[in-house]
Amino acid sequence: MAERSFGTLPRHRAVDDDVISHPAHDGGTPLDDRSLELLDFSRLRDAVAGRAVSDAARAALAAWRPFDDREACAAEVARLAEAIRRQREPGDWLETGPGSLTGRLESEEPLDGPGLIAVQRWLEAAEATRGCWTDDEARGRAPALAAVVDDLAPPRGLASRLAGALDADGRVRDSASPELRRTRAAVAGGARKLEQQLQRWAQAFGPDAYVTRHAERFVALVPAAGFPRRRGIVHDVSNSGQSLFVEPLEACAENNRLIELRAAADEEERRVLRALAAEVLAAAPALAALEQTLAHLDTLRARARWAVEFGAVTLAPGGARLALRDARHPLLAMGAERSFAGRDVVPLDLVLGEPGDGGPGRLLLVSGPNMGGKTVLLKTVGLAAVCARAAFPFPAAEGGAVPWIETLVVDLGDEQSVERGLSTFAAHLRNLSQMAAAAGPETLVLCDELGAGTDPEEGGALARALIEHVAARGSWGVVTTHLGSLKRLGGEVPGVVNGSLAFDEETLTPLYRFLPGVPGASHALSVAGRLGFPEPLLERARTLTPESARALERLTAELAAAIREAREEREVMERARAEAEAAAADHREATETARRELAERRRVVAREGEALLGRARELWQTVQREARRQDKSREGAERLRAAVHEVEREVEQLAAADGEAAAAPLPADQLVPGRRVRVLDLGVTAEIVSGPDGEGRVALRRGNWSIQSRVDRLAASAEPEGEPARGVAGTWTAPETAAVEVDLRGMEVSDALGALDGGLDQAIRAGLTELRVVHGIGRGVLRAAVEKHLRSHPQVAEQRMGGVGEGGRGVTVARLR
Repeated sequence: MAERSFGTLPRHRAVDDDVISHPAHDGGTPLDDRSLELLDFSRLRDAVAGRAVSDAARAALAAWRPFDDREACAAEVARLAEAIRRQREPGDWLETGPGSLTGRLESEEPLDGPGLIAVQRWLEAAEATRGCWTDDEARGRAPALAAVVDDLAPPRGLASRLAGALDADGRVRDSASPELRRTRAAVAGGARKLEQQLQRWAQAFGPDAYVTRHAERFVALVPAAGFPRRRGIVHDVSNSGQSLFVEPLEACAENNRLIELRAAADEEERRVLRALAAEVLAAAPALAALEQTLAHLDTLRARARWAVEFGAVTLAPGGARLALRDARHPLLAMGAERSFAGRDVVPLDLVLGEPGDGGPGRLLLVSGPNMGGKTVLLKTVGLAAVCARAAFPFPAAEGGAVPWIETLVVDLGDEQSVERGLSTFAAHLRNLSQMAAAAGPETLVLCDELGAGTDPEEGGALARALIEHVAARGSWGVVTTHLGSLKRLGGEVPGVVNGSLAFDEETLTPLYRFLPGVPGASHALSVAGRLGFPEPLLERARTLTPESARALERLTAELAAAIREAREEREVMERARAEAEAAAADHREATETARRELAERRRVVAREGEALLGRARELWQTVQREARRQDKSREGAERLRAAVHEVEREVEQLAAADGEAAAAPLPADQLVPGRRVRVLDLGVTAEIVSGPDGEGRVALRRGNWSIQSRVDRLAASAEPEGEPARGVAGTWTAPETAAVEVDLRGMEVSDALGALDGGLDQAIRAGLTELRVVHGIGRGVLRAAVEKHLRSHPQVAEQRMGGVGEGGRGVTVARLR
C-alpha cells in the first residue's frame, strides 16, 4: 500500500525572502507557511484537530502539511473519502488509548502501575478497532481503511499479561506471581491473628480501649491513667494526653514478622512491575507503530467528523479543470465569519480550465465593487487547492475537481515592513516578482487588488504585463482588480476570463453571487453616496469622470443585469424540471409499490389455499379411518365428503382469485343495486345491495351472507346475471389476511409468544375456528410455553395435540371461541 505519513510530513523547502528562483532551476516555490497562513489553512487545521481524541492525532493535525508525493496524497484522499462515508454510518469504527503512548515509553521515569495500565488501554484499543472491522461487507465498502486497520499488530499476549497482573487502577494483583499470592496471604492472616490478640488484651482496660495501627505496627489505644508501663511499649500519646498508643510486649514479635512480610510483598510487587515494564519496553517499536497507526486513523476520523458536520467532501488533486460546486470558505461554513451585512453564505460555482477541457480559461480576472466578496472568492479557490493536496475535506458539493498545484504564490493584504524598508507597493512588487518567476502549468497565483498602490496607468500596465506572462505560461490564477483597463483582457488575452460578484443596483448592496464571464462595475461613486459622501463632491467627481469610463460602467451594469435575469429564468426552469422529475419518480414508486402488494397478495392467497386444501384432505382421511373403525353409517360419511368437496371448491375459487386480482375495479357510477360483481380480495361473486357511500363502502349480498366491501375491491363478474350467488347465513366484513397456522420453530420463547398472540388476533378477526401452532418437538421448552399461554388466553376454548397428518407432538391445535 502507499506510504502514509501525518504530522511529520516531509516539509517543503522554505521560501527565500531575497532570492527569486525559476521553476526551471529548482522545481518552483513550495506551498510555504506564509501562503497557508494567508489562506486561513492554519485555522481550519486547528478546528479539525479539535475533533481528534488522541494526543498524537491532535499534535499531528496541528502540524499538518500538504503532501509532496502525488501517490501518497491520492492514497490519503481515498482513505479520507472512505472515512467520511464510514462516519455517516452508525457504530464506532475506531478506539484510541489515553495520553501519549510514545511519550510514556520515551520518558526517563520508570513505568509504574498506572503507566502500564495506559499501555494496556492502547493495546485494548487496537484489539477493539480490529474487532470493528471483521465484517466482510464493511471491509468491502472501505478497503483502504481496512488495510490501515490490518497494519495494527499488537504484541502477542502482552495485553492479557498486563490485565492478569494489574487492577484497573494499576495495583498489582495477587495472581501476578505465586510468591506475591503466598506473601500477601501470610500478611492478611497474620494481621487478623494479631488484631484478635490485641482486642483480647485491650478488653482489660475498659470499653473505651480499642485496636488501631500506628505507622506500620498494630497497637491498642488505652487510658493513660493507671496503665503500667512495663506491660508494653508506648508509641505515642493522644492529643488530649488521656490515651496511649501501646504495643504489648507479647505482640512485638508478631508485629516484626508482619513488617518483614509486608516488605517482602512490596519487593515482589516491584519485581513484577519491573518485569512487566521490561517486557513493554522490549516491545516499544511495535507499540510506537501501533500508536502511529491508531493516531493516523484518529486524524482520518477527525477530518471525517468535521466533513460530516459542515457538509464537506474530498477533492482529489489532478486533472485539467478547476471546478467547484456549491463551495464555501471553511471558516464561513463553520460560522466563524459572516459576509457583508450579516447575510448568509452564498455558495460559489466556478469552472476554470482550457477550452478543450470544458473550461473557459485558467486565469480568472474578478472585478466589481468593494465589500462584494472578491477576496473571499480568491481565498476559497486557494484553500480548495491546498485542502486537495493536504487530504483535508472542503465544504462543497460532490463532483468538484482541482488540478495538482505544485506552486502557490499569494499576494494578499498589506505586507509593508518597517524593519526591511518595504512599502506596501514594494511588498506587492516582491510577491508579483515571485509570481512571474514561478509561473507554470502547475502554479496557482492569487493576487488581490492587482495594480493598486501606485499610479493607475503605470500600475495597470505592470498588471497587464504580468497577466499576459502568467497566462502565456499556462498558470492557474484568480486576480481581483478595480482597474478598468484590465477588464478588457478577458477578450484580448488567451486563457484569461472575466468574472464579477452580483450587485443590487437599487439597494447598492452586494449579493455575493459569482457571475462568470462578466466584468463587474466598481460603483465607487454610488457606494460613496450611500455611505454619506457629500453630494457636491460626488457631483463634481461625476463630471470629472471620462465619458468612456461612464459608458463602460453602464454597459457592464446592463450586461450583469441581463445575465442575472437569464440566470434567474434558468433557475426557475431547473426547479420546474426537478419538480417534474420528482413527480415522475413518485409515480414510478407508487406503481412499483402497487405491483409488489399485488404479488404479495397473490402469494398469500396461494399459500392459504394450499393450507386449507391440506387440512381438508387430512380431515377426509381422518373421517374415513373413523368410519371404518367405528362402522359409521355411509350416509354420514357422504355428508362429510360433500362438506370436504365444498371446502375444496372454495379453495379452488381462492386460487382462481389469483388471476382475477389483477382485474380493474369498476367505476363508482357502475356500482348500482342488483348488479353482480366480483369481490377481488375475497374471490367470490356477490350482488350489490346498496351503492357506495361517501367513504366508498358498498353493501353486498351472497346468498344469506351480508358483505361489506369497498369500491376499489369490486370488479365485473364473469358469472351470468341470472345465477344466484351461493353462501350461508351470516355477516361477512372483509377481514385482514390471516394464516391458519403459526410457525414458531427456531424462535426464543418471548419472541414466539409475541408471534403467537399476533396469529391468534388475526385468526379471530378472520373468523377462523382453529389455529395450528407449529412449535416442533425439540426439548419441549417451546411446547410447554405455548400450552401454558393458550390455557390463559381468553379467546382459546381448548387445545389439543396435533393428530395423525397434523404434525403430531410438534403441533398444538387451538380451538377459538
